[in-house]
Parts: sequence; C-alpha cells; structure tokens
Amino acid sequence: MQKQLIEGDRLFLIAENLAKDFSLFPEQSREGEPVSGLLSDSVIRGEIEALSKIDIDSYIERVLAKAEDQSRIAAPKIIRQLGNVFEEKSVGPYYQAILDLAFPEGETRRVGFMAQDRSKDLGVWMPEHHLEAAKFVEICSTQSIPIVTFMDTPGADAKQEANEQNQAHSISRLIAEMSNVDVPNIGVIYGLGYSGGAIPLASSNTILSLKDAVFSTIQPAGLASIARRLNLSWQQCAKYVGVSAFELLGQGNVDALVDYAPSDPDSQRENLRLAIVTSITSI
Repeated sequence: MQKQLIEGDRLFLIAENLAKDFSLFPEQSREGEPVSGLLSDSVIRGEIEALSKIDIDSYIERVLAKAEDQSRIAAPKIIRQLGNVFEEKSVGPYYQAILDLAFPEGETRRVGFMAQDRSKDLGVWMPEHHLEAAKFVEICSTQSIPIVTFMDTPGADAKQEANEQNQAHSISRLIAEMSNVDVPNIGVIYGLGYSGGAIPLASSNTILSLKDAVFSTIQPAGLASIARRLNLSWQQCAKYVGVSAFELLGQGNVDALVDYAPSDPDSQRENLRLAIVTSITSI
C-alpha cells in the first residue's frame, strides 16, 4: 500500500510539472503575455497580503458579500453586452447563447456561451440543465465554435427529485463532454463557483475569474459539516481554505484574474471581452 501511495505521489508531481510547462501563464514571467484585460501582478500580490492580515468577519465581508449578494447582476445580462447575440435559449437557471464577438485585428467570430442564471432558482441546475449543456457543447464542437462558460451557483441541486433523475450521472456526462471538445474552452468564475454545480463548467482549457468571484469544490458550510470534529464555523473554513479569486490564483487553482466586476462602470466590461477573446486566440 505504501509503495502504491509513493508511486501515486510521483505521478501526481509529474502531472503538475507538465501542467506548468504547458501553462499559458508561466510563473517565471508574464511579460508579453498574450491575454489582455487582466489585473496586474502588483495588485494581486497586494490583495493576497491584505487578505492574510484581516480577521474572519472582515474576510467574509470583503470576499463573500459581493459574490453572494442576490442583487448581483445575473450572468446572461452581462453576456448579452459582450457582442451581438446570434441566438439564445433559457431553460430555468440554464442559459446558452451564440454571440458574434469582435476579436483582435478586426476579426469577428462566433462564440458559444453557457451560464448559470442566478435570477432563476439561484443558478442551481437540475439534471435536465446539465444534459442541455452537454447537447450545446456537442453542437459547438461540431460547428467549431469556441465555448465560454460562466459559473455562478451555490451548487448543483442535491434534493431527492434531482437524485431520482440521476444528477451524478448528468454532471459526469457534462464533465466528459467538456473535456472531450476539440475547440477552445474558457471557464469564467463569475460569482459563486461552488461544488458540483461549478466543477463541470470549470473543465476548461483556461479558467479566468472576475476579481470579486469565489470558487471552491465544496461550500464552506458543507466543509464545516464534514470537518465538524475540528469545531470550525463555515466562516473559518472559508478563510482557511481561501476562496477569493486572489487566493485561488496564488494557489494555482485559476489561471488569471480579469480586471472586472459586475459593479464596475460599463467601460470596464471591455476587460472581460478582451480576456475572453485573447484567451480563445491563445488556445
């Protein structure tokens, strides 16, 4: 057993090194980086340092308040403002659209978008929504249309009805489809990127995050419940894990931070469009 664990660790380290070798955002230098609209290294370092010094209550207010705010602009509204909408479809909290986006040097290309719409059921997807997304991924791949996903959910639906409809299988199906596409695939953490609701949409070539978004493979409340022998509050779990966009970048869990938040002036939204189109071009 010990030999197997050692071998597993060795393979993991090899995979980690390979991932860094092929990263679009190498640690050694960001000079000449092909992706635009991002926060500078100095701003990122300053925020990470500031977050490490504040107390737990201040951390929750600074990191989670904006991401969890129910009045936060829903992702579909922002997506529509990135380019010309060719077609779109909504099924409850599931949203998809194909847009004509302006690319560098005056080129216009069609790009497929999928998003969790927090204005409907808080952006929580049922199995039907994951399967709808899988179909859209297949269509985009067949037509050579790049895919951009917007994550904004407290998690996938875990109630009895969802499980009776095989929620785990629908999530796995979407992960497989997202991983199999042969077109550029960009994940954008837009607001709340939590648990099994966000993981399928994070199966991307590149993961970008808005500067006020959060992400974790489990909700802090869920982590506190699992680790209850440690007697930690969900607020403590959030701070110890580090769910802010800045900490996620420092941990290597996301590739870059977009210099944009939904509360910013409309002119700042150009940074989001630039980050998306230049990420697609890079891939």
